[in-house]
Amino acid sequence: MLAGLGAVGAAAVVPGCSGGGGGKSSVLQVWGGVPAASGPQAVVEAFEKKFPQYKVNYTRFVNDERGNLKLDTALQGGLDIDVYFTYAQANLALRAGSGLAADLTERVRADPDLQVFLDTDQPRAYLDNGRVKALATAREPFFVLFNEKLRQQAGVELPQSWTIEDYRATAKRLTTHSTIGAYTIPDLARIALGPNYWYDGDKSNFGNPHFEQGFRLGREMIAEGSVFPWSEVLSRHLNAYQQNSFLKAEFHLWSTAPFNLRYLYDAKKYPHDFKVSFAPPPTVDGNDWNGGAYSNFVMVNPKSPKADAAWEFVKFWLTEGSAPMLKGGKLPTLGNVTDDQVITGMLGKEPDKFFDVDSFNKVVLTKEQKLATDTRLTGFPEISLAYNQQRDLCWLGEKDPAPAIDEVRRLADAAIARNERSSE
Repeated sequence: MLAGLGAVGAAAVVPGCSGGGGGKSSVLQVWGGVPAASGPQAVVEAFEKKFPQYKVNYTRFVNDERGNLKLDTALQGGLDIDVYFTYAQANLALRAGSGLAADLTERVRADPDLQVFLDTDQPRAYLDNGRVKALATAREPFFVLFNEKLRQQAGVELPQSWTIEDYRATAKRLTTHSTIGAYTIPDLARIALGPNYWYDGDKSNFGNPHFEQGFRLGREMIAEGSVFPWSEVLSRHLNAYQQNSFLKAEFHLWSTAPFNLRYLYDAKKYPHDFKVSFAPPPTVDGNDWNGGAYSNFVMVNPKSPKADAAWEFVKFWLTEGSAPMLKGGKLPTLGNVTDDQVITGMLGKEPDKFFDVDSFNKVVLTKEQKLATDTRLTGFPEISLAYNQQRDLCWLGEKDPAPAIDEVRRLADAAIARNERSSE
């Protein structure tokens, strides 16, 4: 373990160093998980044009377990990083709780354009004891993608609204000898319960029946063959890389977010012969939380000696510099782009060639989504680990849904109690 950390740390030391003695570079160092060509490089170039006194170096880390370990090791090891992005809630809680995020509260309060980040009714910032530690740069609603060629062959109507029961029935109808009906199921508990759904007062909320319902539905659909076998998901790392299987028509229904759209209009790198259409997430017991959230949190390293320059870059990314990130599937948090910019930015130069644009308009642009951004992250990394481990055991057929979710509840309650004691 330590040897591995050392190797990752050594690999991480190269970008941004100025040479002998480990001195800091005068260039602003920014780390993010989106490929530079998918928007970040254009943001950097626009920023440098407006502020020629600053130079920016963008370093991409892959947003998976290894890539996040590389970033964490670099931050803890004192590498020259001024601004960085965090995508998963578990990583957000860990980094903010480890003193790796600068307090941005006063800078936000002083800027009229950013007052929305102080709104606690629909949070777009991560608050740590009332202090702003991270700002969401993107709005990421979920939707369900359909392979139009296969949908029409199966004679399935494109849903305008549907239930989780409809979702299962549709996945069954779309399952053939060569194509599985759906990649996986949406997060039932999230759709039913909304924000902070893992918590209930000073304990976890995993006693709520929607959690066991989700474990059970996933297992049943895997068993009936309408959802991708979880053994293949894990062995092929499809939990991080699903686009190739979707484009090869290995599965049909794909519950995902806008960042994956960038794979669907690049016919050279990702060839396919079908259009993609959009449906809203299914409802669960009459509840319609979208399942998506405000996300892609930008954070400033508190050790950065370039705090003012870092803040200028953060503010530019959030405001006038946000449009290029549409190419990477990132809807700006502040909504400061037109519908036409969204369509051409997210669906490519020939949107009608690859997408059913009418369904995109209805689901993504016209329909108001209830985005559930979590504000409570007590013990989140430990809870996330427990949840994923028990879900895997359940969906691999090694543990029944009820005892699996009971174990999540036991471990989550312990993690919450332990973290709340340590913060007293």
